[in-house]
This record gives sequence, C-alpha cells and structure tokens, in this order.
Amino acid sequence: MKATIIFLLLAQVSWAGPFQQRGLFDFMLEDEASGIGPEEHAPVDSDLEPLGPVCPFRCQCHLRVVQCSDLELGTNPLKSSGIENGAFQGMKKLSYIRIADTNITTIPQGLPPSLTELHLEGNKISKVDAASLKGLNNLAKLGLSFNSISAIDNGTLANTPHLRELHLDNNKLIRVPGGLAEHKYIQVVYLHNNNISAVGSNDFCPPGYNTKKASYSGVSLFSNPVQYWEIQPSTFRCVYVRSAIQLGNYK
Repeated sequence: MKATIIFLLLAQVSWAGPFQQRGLFDFMLEDEASGIGPEEHAPVDSDLEPLGPVCPFRCQCHLRVVQCSDLELGTNPLKSSGIENGAFQGMKKLSYIRIADTNITTIPQGLPPSLTELHLEGNKISKVDAASLKGLNNLAKLGLSFNSISAIDNGTLANTPHLRELHLDNNKLIRVPGGLAEHKYIQVVYLHNNNISAVGSNDFCPPGYNTKKASYSGVSLFSNPVQYWEIQPSTFRCVYVRSAIQLGNYK
C-alpha cells in the first residue's frame, strides 16, 4: 500500500510543468485579474468591438492603473475660459505642459511652480503680462511661437529666473522683449518672423563686458524688418560665438 501511494505522488510531480520565474508585478496583475493566471485567456470573439475605453495615446495601462507622462492638451478646441484658474495647481511634481494649437488667448493662470517646460505654441495669445508667469521659478523653456503676441510687459522675464530658452518666433513683436539683458541664465532666444525694426545696443546684454550673465548660444532675428547692418557690433558682446546670431533674409 505504501509503495502505491509513493508511486502516485511521484507521478503527479513528474506530470507537473517546469517552474517559470515571474516578477512581482506579474503576481500583482494576477491578483487583480480575479484569479485569471497569466497563461489563461478568456475566449475572444474577433468580430466584437473591444469593451471599455482604450488606453490614451502615449500612456501605459495596467488594469486599474493608467500611467501618463506630463498633462498634453494640444489640438483641442480649448478656450481660455475653459481652463480654470489653478486647474493644475494640485500637481506638485508636474514638469511639462503643452497646450498648443488651441483657441486660448492668454497664458493659463495658477500653473504649478514645479514646471520646467511650458509649450503654448500655435494659439491666439496676444500679450504676455508679468502676472501670467508669476511663481514659475523653475521654468527653463518657454515656447510661445506662432501666436499673435505684440508686447511683453516689463518685468515678465524676472518671474522666470531660471529660464534658458525663450521661443517667440512667428508673432507680432515690434521690439526685443525687455529684461533679456538683466536675465542671468537665458541662452537661446528665437525672435525671427516678427515685426522688429530696431535693436538697441543693450537689448540682449548688460552694459560692459565683465558680467556674470550666461553667454547666448543662439539668437535668431532673421525675417524682421530690422536693418541688420545698422546694429552695433557691441550689441552681441555676450554671445558665445558669432555664428550663433542669425540675421537678415527679410521677406
């Protein structure tokens, strides 16, 4: 009798499949899938539409978890009135926002101070005031290309003390934005395709040469009505190399 029992136990072990190492996340998924193991699949009718919502673009979906990077709202029929003041304020670790190709006319208010990049290209923004960027101390890149901006208030750039890149090309600016010369870190400024007709000797760089301002690595002013041969050579005294300056080619 003992021999028979031992034989049956050994037979069950020999019939079992080989052990497969699985990660912790596999066991978590199995727990949440109501007992359905990773090797088991419910029958699927290929002619039926998938049940439930599909995973959002550029997101990763795992049953009850949807992981998306950064808050991407471009190409929606948004208006400024449709974005409540402080709508993003609770997202304390948000670093990137893109609201491009919409109908907004102003920069959304109450943006989280954790932002390092803000992209608002292709909208209908006509003016940038100082209050619109207040509190964005960590912002390093600001994209405002392809809007209708004709003016930037004095003191606006002082609210973004760590800004490195400013894209204001393809707007309606008539002068170089104020505050660039005093800004310590900004290195790239796109101002091409505007209505700028004059550039002052202190528009980009502070007076003198011995300053702690970061050198510019890119300044674009082409496709503006400015007579580039009338610009004083000392205007770009804080530019890293002369090849970083793009002038001329006005339509």
